[in-house]
Amino acid sequence: MDIRDMENILYNTRKLSTENDVKLYEEAIAKICSYNKPEYIVNLCKGFYDDTEDYEVMFGLVHAVEYLGRDDCLYWISLGLVDVDDTREWGKIFMYGLLNNRKTLNKIPVDIKRLPPKNKEYIVALLEGIKKEKGDRFGERIDAIFKKICE
Repeated sequence: MDIRDMENILYNTRKLSTENDVKLYEEAIAKICSYNKPEYIVNLCKGFYDDTEDYEVMFGLVHAVEYLGRDDCLYWISLGLVDVDDTREWGKIFMYGLLNNRKTLNKIPVDIKRLPPKNKEYIVALLEGIKKEKGDRFGERIDAIFKKICE
């Protein structure tokens, strides 16, 4: 199987409604991660789904993406999630994690600046949504990010 086949398995089983779906899903994640290529995060992102029936299994995908992405996680996630339907909540989950980590917090504006316009808009919209929902906790951090990307 090639990377596209595994991507299709992730996409087609992402609801995780049966034990077989979970098995195929986890096998596809493991296979994609075995290549150890951060750019394959774009393919892994096809497996996210806001209405999944098994959040615990899907959090395994979150950990796989974080492991594979290392310091470029935001960059690859934004390239992967922008065109996948029903993944906005998972995008916010990643952003919360990045906003809570000093090391990644400082890198967010750098990564946003290097994104294509469509992906940049996606990340900015996620940040604006987070600021509306949890401005008391993340507002200052998000304002600092917006200031840096405008410099």
